[in-house]
Amino acid sequence: MKKTVLIVIDGLGLRQETQGNAFALANTPTFDDLFKNYPNSLIQASGQYVGLPAGQMGNSEVGHLNIGAGTVVYTGLSLIQKALDDNSYPKNKAFLEAFEAVKKNDATLHLMGLLSPGGVHSLENHLFKLLDAAHDYGLEKVSVHVFGDGRDVAPQSISESITKLQDLCDKYGYKIVSISGRFYAMDRDSMFDRVEKAYDAILGHAENSFTNATEYVQNQYDLGIYDEFFKPAVNSTVDKSAFVKDNDSIIFFNFRPDRARQLTHLFIGSPLYQVKPSKEVAIDKFVSMMKYEGINTIVAFEEMNISMPIGRVLELNNLKQLRIAETQKYAHVTYFMDGGNDIEFKNSKRIMVDSLKVESYADAPEMSAQGITDELLANALDFDVTIMNFANPDMVGHTGNLQAAIKAVEFLDSQIKRILDWTNANDVTIFITADHGNAEITEDANGKPATKHTSSPVMLITNDKSLKLKDGKLANVAPTVLDYINIAKPAEMDEESLLIK
Repeated sequence: MKKTVLIVIDGLGLRQETQGNAFALANTPTFDDLFKNYPNSLIQASGQYVGLPAGQMGNSEVGHLNIGAGTVVYTGLSLIQKALDDNSYPKNKAFLEAFEAVKKNDATLHLMGLLSPGGVHSLENHLFKLLDAAHDYGLEKVSVHVFGDGRDVAPQSISESITKLQDLCDKYGYKIVSISGRFYAMDRDSMFDRVEKAYDAILGHAENSFTNATEYVQNQYDLGIYDEFFKPAVNSTVDKSAFVKDNDSIIFFNFRPDRARQLTHLFIGSPLYQVKPSKEVAIDKFVSMMKYEGINTIVAFEEMNISMPIGRVLELNNLKQLRIAETQKYAHVTYFMDGGNDIEFKNSKRIMVDSLKVESYADAPEMSAQGITDELLANALDFDVTIMNFANPDMVGHTGNLQAAIKAVEFLDSQIKRILDWTNANDVTIFITADHGNAEITEDANGKPATKHTSSPVMLITNDKSLKLKDGKLANVAPTVLDYINIAKPAEMDEESLLIK
């Protein structure tokens, strides 16, 4: 069999319109050549095609899960939506366990998470329905801790969500007691100095305070501070007992784990980090919407069990496999690609290239792409199958800086050129795809920054000119690769190969 490389480009969708489209506006001679002269097809990467509600934009976690699983993966958002649809959501055992503990202890229930309609890490309706459920259960003391988004949605878009939340809190006598930007509350790069500022606010300690959540948002805007970067602040009108204290219970309504782990660790500890908060608190019940790998929470919704991802299939066929990514996306080519399991297969190697430590990737749009390519060219001939990720279009696309995103795409194009030349010279086959869209809409129609993911389709390209590819979805990618290397796909992979024979 020919050695094969699967390249996952993070956040690069396909779109005809050029307005705000970093991919279309960039100078990309390599991609132009690939689309013109090599087999390629369209891949759906959002909505029902990847196990999300119809119309819901894709994301990196869901994208890599679907790519690796070879079947449509119904993840957090879809599982939770199903519970809402069949009205089992308010009867969820984990929620009821927290509700009962609060009643028994005469304590406070704390609902914390990303207040956003984005559906990447959370969905605001999940919070609203939790408030309904808490009220119906008879809870009187409920505090809400809001994290601003501005990354998976527009940078200044929280006001409408705050209004909805405040109306519901007023209806039930509940309070918004702290506000933080996700920059602080949802770091995933061990920047615990940031996370502890959000943690402290949830405990009632912060440099900033507010009497009205809507006014605080506007005050931050007036200072040029948008949703993602809101300074942690506390509500100065509530009693200190409204903040987290011993014997209280917490429901963290973020369903995606990667940006929830560090804050959760500060509350209940874990083997993942050695950091301890300056002030510890004894939480009675800590409920997470989904499993936060490595942390012992009470899990409300259990994920699908993906028992036969592509890595397992390669291992069972005694093939050597290599994974390469930079820090920001390393979990995606390992944990998520392997079905939400942290497994080092036999005959495998993992290479993590350090992500640059910068305030914004707009300042370094090349990111670590060159180092990733260097590692590929130095190691891939020793392995049968390599799976790798380039983070540039997604991470730079999230800044909403169109010129930086164009530079990111152009630098990526230069690295794809290096890979294409090398693979063609060494008789190695590549398949290039993406996990979701982003950089192709970096500005909206009004020329304002667009920082969120998209519902655009993505590419599937190969350098093997003997092949013909048909259109499909991300779950077709693993069966396609296995078909190409003449490995029978397992029954668990129920999607077909896209090779036309």
